[in-house]
Amino acid sequence: MTDFSPYYPLWGRQLLAEFENINWQYGLGLEAPVFEITETERQYGSWQAATDIIRISARLISRHSWDITCQILKHEMAHQICSEIFLEAEDGHGPLFQKACDLIGLPAPFRLATGDLPESVTTDLAGNQQTEAGRQFIRRIGKLLALAGSNNEHEAAIAMEKASLLMTRHNLQQVQEEAQSGLTSLIINTGSKRLERWQHKICTILLRFFYVKVVTASLYDPLQDTQHKTIEIFGREENVAIAEYCYAFLAGQLASLWRQNRLRIGGKGIRARNSYYLGLLQGFHDKLLTQEAMRSTHLPPKTNDSKRDGEQQDVTALITAEDRVLDRFVGMRFPRLRKRSSAGAMIYRDTYELGRTDGKQIVMHKGVAEQNSEQGLLLSQNG
Repeated sequence: MTDFSPYYPLWGRQLLAEFENINWQYGLGLEAPVFEITETERQYGSWQAATDIIRISARLISRHSWDITCQILKHEMAHQICSEIFLEAEDGHGPLFQKACDLIGLPAPFRLATGDLPESVTTDLAGNQQTEAGRQFIRRIGKLLALAGSNNEHEAAIAMEKASLLMTRHNLQQVQEEAQSGLTSLIINTGSKRLERWQHKICTILLRFFYVKVVTASLYDPLQDTQHKTIEIFGREENVAIAEYCYAFLAGQLASLWRQNRLRIGGKGIRARNSYYLGLLQGFHDKLLTQEAMRSTHLPPKTNDSKRDGEQQDVTALITAEDRVLDRFVGMRFPRLRKRSSAGAMIYRDTYELGRTDGKQIVMHKGVAEQNSEQGLLLSQNG
């Protein structure tokens, strides 16, 4: 059995940092407690009001992603809120505790009194329980993306266009039915200490075309005592699954196309590669814009102009309504979220333009599969 005790001071330091960040994010004004790392097998966390101690299990930290540890920390902070703000130390997990959880945006599965982690931890933090309609939608998208892998360029293009149209209509239906459930979040851990420009560009594509919100942040790695950059996707469960697939697919395509075309381009070094990557993604972005414009006219021949205008207004309403819903959902996790812009990347213009041309030929393919894992909905690698 691995001895993690040398890590305990480091983990305690990081828990204090997470506490202070949560305290600031939600404007709580709590006094910092003493943190103890325990070796108990009975509880993942506890709040000791008499001694102002929060205990967190080493078993939790060593066996699960740090974002799960942060949810358990929030659970104990909710008890602290009951003690120090609501002045009700014996509320247990009743109404006041639930109110405290609301204050800090704690997902419902982590509000339970049990000492076990919720089963939904094996999928995602928001309790991913997809509806049958959502599963059917993912299966239909998966079939279209499989067709998009066809060697027949015309068939592939039609399949991808149909997949895009299906996403728009599915989300429009969700808004029209005022479907408020099924929101979730998923963290992509890059395993790197910095995000590349091309990763930011993929995030822009996800945000623009896939009905999700994207937040870039950092996540502590307790076994390496370091921070890794993360990309967190927020949205309806089926949209998050497809956006995750798109991220992985595009990241793989960039590397593959660079290997195939590096000699033709004559590019050397990281700057040449990044120029080509950014060009590829801009080309793909342009292609999606073209498809979006085509969707506005994707109506039966006999459809009159007023009906076409009505459908376009519905799509505009979809975007506005989804933005409001997702903004509230993201605000529960990041109440003081700030938008940042960065300077443009230094690129080789010719290499960028070559990439942009090639990027317009990218067609998403392979399938999206449902699978239980701490990573959420994973990707099928078998097409």
